Amino acid sequence: MKKGGMKRAALLLLALLLTVLTGMVAAEPEKVVYLTFDDGPTGTTPELLAILDELQVPATFFMVGFAAMRYPENTRAVVAAGHAVGCHTMDHASGGLQEGTEAVDWNFRRFEKEMRLILEDESFATDLFRFPGGSTSYPYTTKRYVNEAGWAWFDWNAMTCDTYEDMNRTKVLKSVRNSTGSRDVVILLAHEGKKLTRDALPEIVAFYRERGYEFRRLSTAPEEREILSRCDAHLSFPLLPAPEDTQDGSR
Repeated sequence: MKKGGMKRAALLLLALLLTVLTGMVAAEPEKVVYLTFDDGPTGTTPELLAILDELQVPATFFMVGFAAMRYPENTRAVVAAGHAVGCHTMDHASGGLQEGTEAVDWNFRRFEKEMRLILEDESFATDLFRFPGGSTSYPYTTKRYVNEAGWAWFDWNAMTCDTYEDMNRTKVLKSVRNSTGSRDVVILLAHEGKKLTRDALPEIVAFYRERGYEFRRLSTAPEEREILSRCDAHLSFPLLPAPEDTQDGSR
């Protein structure tokens, strides 16, 4: 091959590589919804899992530790189904968390300890947390300490309102539509034990699918951090570890 031909071939190969890399960067989903279920597990967890399985959508379960101990089989079923699990404290009590960091430490340690016993898996760990009632009623020092302990905390920017009085399936769907609005990245708050939400879930999923949303699990992975940087819900990630010093030539 002549030198000019080799140069053209190299340029074509470079252009192809840039096209592939550009496509990879652009692959981040434009519209994302995270289904989150609080306060479980409950006696009706299998019903919710069956609906999620039929709809083929992932979810994030913010579990209460003592509820997990009460329903160990349902706790195991959530994990076995591949959904994400976060801590929602041991007893859904907010008072201790507002008073100091000792309660934060206790809840995190006890939650992971009990989950490992339930799952019979010493490797179980989670770094996802949700404050009972949401983060707004907690002092900055507590929220900062959660991050310093290596946990991310998440509120929401859309909700089913399934704990409100006088709700029905139509009102739940209306709440989802209205609170979602034009948001591209949605964290939807629902509660695991509410029949209203289970009944409305197929229509909720259809609502998001028709509008081009991708369903994902919450996590602290880099890709999720990037997506959630576009989310207007209150949330905070722990700082990433500083890059290792490589000046000594060890790497």
